[in-house]
Amino acid sequence: MNSFQRIYQLHRILASRTQPVSHQVLEERLECSRATVNRTIESLRLYFNAPLVYDRERNGYYYDAQVNGVFELSGIWFDANELYALLTVQQLLEQIQPRLLDIQLKPVKDRLEKILASRHLSNHEINSRIRIPSMMGRNTALPYFQSVTSALLQRTQLKITYHSRSHDQQTDRVISSQQLTHYRDNWYLDAYCHKRNALRSFALERIVSA
Repeated sequence: MNSFQRIYQLHRILASRTQPVSHQVLEERLECSRATVNRTIESLRLYFNAPLVYDRERNGYYYDAQVNGVFELSGIWFDANELYALLTVQQLLEQIQPRLLDIQLKPVKDRLEKILASRHLSNHEINSRIRIPSMMGRNTALPYFQSVTSALLQRTQLKITYHSRSHDQQTDRVISSQQLTHYRDNWYLDAYCHKRNALRSFALERIVSA
């Protein structure tokens, strides 16, 4: 049984009991030493914010339901390969377009790194060994990227103000997004333009409002 499996098993033991569980019982159920049980308890507290407390009078550990109600571990579990894959995707996106989804992805990244740490793994190799050099990328306005992707994935029409580079003028358009492409360090949206009644490709960095 590895450290991650012990954390999950410890949680199952505590969640199934209505009374505090002694250290000796935990050692027997987890089939490990006292020191290993202590490390597993600390990992459950540190990386999963478990309201795990020790009752001296009853000589046992239990979840304090008064802290935040019934405690449950996250319903999505990953093995090491899947965690590394997710962090790799995040790292690739960061290198393709720095800070593009920093606010949205940071909580996910922090959570994944904590889970990796609980298994004594590290994402250092990802940061040091995977690199995509940026050539001539232009900065994409973050709010418009989010608006575009939301409309694309939800299949809703989007009203934009677009500044055409070729004609050096702004026009208001209603578009139906079809596909978002990252090409030569820049983002382009293929969409049906209801103003032109035809498919058009829009550079996201030329969108003035959305």
